[in-house]
Amino acid sequence: MPALGWRPSDFWSASLVEFFVAIEGHAEMNGADKASDGVDPDEYEALKRRYG
Repeated sequence: MPALGWRPSDFWSASLVEFFVAIEGHAEMNGADKASDGVDPDEYEALKRRYG
């Protein structure tokens, strides 16, 4: 997996937990935000008024 810098053998020998932990760590290192709580109610209403 080029994005993680893993060799194919690293990928295929990893468990699902190891894989997802690596993906989360990679995303965090590269500035990905944590999951948001979604759109706040005021913003939602403004979007509904604007776009129907």
